[in-house]
Amino acid sequence: MFDDLAITVARIDFLDPALVAEPDVRERGVRVEIRPVGSATDGSVYASPTRTLGAATCRIDFLESAPGAADRMHWHPTMLAGEPGDRTFDHDMPADPAGWLTRYLHGLGVDAVRASAQEIGAAVDSGLAWARATPWPDVERDERGMAVT
Repeated sequence: MFDDLAITVARIDFLDPALVAEPDVRERGVRVEIRPVGSATDGSVYASPTRTLGAATCRIDFLESAPGAADRMHWHPTMLAGEPGDRTFDHDMPADPAGWLTRYLHGLGVDAVRASAQEIGAAVDSGLAWARATPWPDVERDERGMAVT
């Protein structure tokens, strides 16, 4: 979390509802979101502020339909009320996901984010190592198709 901006990195495993008729409906990988941070300062000068994450304004999905496939990596440069816009594919993403993300984060122009970009990239690498473990385990899913951890 950086003052009024947060970068979240989450491991995800879900069934893509747009591909329900296809054999490769499962997507597993890492989701990175850029999110605004709100702050409320109720109480005394000693009270810690309440911080809240807003809906993502940008999403980056390093997803695969099979371990190591790197075939569903894309990003959503714009989001409206947390809902993603169209998928944007960049041919540089699959070759070097953490490198692509690091370059993107440097471009945000926030010094603290630049300073943490390598660490955030390492979290993506760790998440992709998790996602690429074979065989993919059977998981329980919620009503949306997301794996329950």
